[in-house]
Amino acid sequence: MGIFQKENNRKNYFNYVGEMPENVRAEIDRVFRMAVQIFQISDPTDGRIIAGETYRIVDDILRTGEFPSEYSDIEDVAVALGVLFGQALCCGYGWTWKVFGDHKSNAMFGVVSPEENFCNAPMPYLLRILKGQNIGMDGKNDNTVLLLYNMLEDIDRKPEQEKYFPLA
Repeated sequence: MGIFQKENNRKNYFNYVGEMPENVRAEIDRVFRMAVQIFQISDPTDGRIIAGETYRIVDDILRTGEFPSEYSDIEDVAVALGVLFGQALCCGYGWTWKVFGDHKSNAMFGVVSPEENFCNAPMPYLLRILKGQNIGMDGKNDNTVLLLYNMLEDIDRKPEQEKYFPLA
């Protein structure tokens, strides 16, 4: 399993969804606590606040190209901000951390909606934004963190035909 994994010819849903291994869950919790401290998240129990502050942080990084010295590279920053975004979905909308993929041997880490209709791999999503690869209709890189967070509220009311439909 890997945090950053590209899937070639990805289907529109994942065949395998499993529980997060305890050691990985413990690492996500550690990264979350560290990111809350480093990025000075004002209320780490409120998903909307976490998402809004993550959006602001991403904008600052995109504008300045600078990130906290506690992180060695943009991939480390994407992991931290991805954990913040994933935790925002958990706190705000009741999502849960799981692993998903075509099968157990190539599963990635992410969050799954309460009714398990949708999933999001927040670390690769944040890496794509931070690397300038989240291209919008205008041909420019878009920071869609807050937009996606707001769009996912009550998303299970609009289920897809297949479970575990990937978002972003």
